[in-house]
Amino acid sequence: MSNPRRPRRQQQRAINTRQRILDTAGALFVSDSYEGTSVSDLITAARTSKGAFYRHFPGGKADVASAIMEDTLTMDGLREQRLMLQEVVDIGMILAHRISREKALQAALMLSFHSNAPETYGTPWPDWIAFNTGQLTQARQRGELRSFVDPEEQAYQLAGDWAGVVLISQTVDRHLGNVETRVSRMYRNLLTAIAVPELLPEIDFSVRRGEHLYTAYLEGAPDPEAPE
Repeated sequence: MSNPRRPRRQQQRAINTRQRILDTAGALFVSDSYEGTSVSDLITAARTSKGAFYRHFPGGKADVASAIMEDTLTMDGLREQRLMLQEVVDIGMILAHRISREKALQAALMLSFHSNAPETYGTPWPDWIAFNTGQLTQARQRGELRSFVDPEEQAYQLAGDWAGVVLISQTVDRHLGNVETRVSRMYRNLLTAIAVPELLPEIDFSVRRGEHLYTAYLEGAPDPEAPE
């Protein structure tokens, strides 16, 4: 008689193997660069076989990079808030919190600026800008933005500001321990220029905002600030 638990165990092993490869790739891409990491390096460091590697990533290293992009650059942790501008801040703070701790997300940011990214494994920036444009468009419709603000143009600046702060922190400080503070300040300065002034005191720019939201998401806890 076949063991009904065996397929599930095999499936879980496959999931674990795939995740181990991605985690390993994230660390190696950060430390040794995408170009400096070979498939052989990934297989050895992830403690897997060549066959298992190519079952998960038939396209080789480029497939691994694409999977890192898809698995890490997500909107996980973002919750509906009364002010759309709070949601604009929240997603940036969540990603700032995560990127200070997750090698795979650090790798995704580095990979996204590679000159051949669009042709090789894709880049998330068009989707990120489109998402920000949607948020800012809703904010304008709700009367949260000053009249001169163009949502699409502002979305480009927002994406560039966030990425620039993270990259400069990583380059100048040689670590990302201060990135949440720097990103929080960036959002406060930006929204001071584009938001309706009377709304600013209602927006939470706290440094640990992203940590609280992402931890609540991981734990499945309800957001006490979400509208009923």
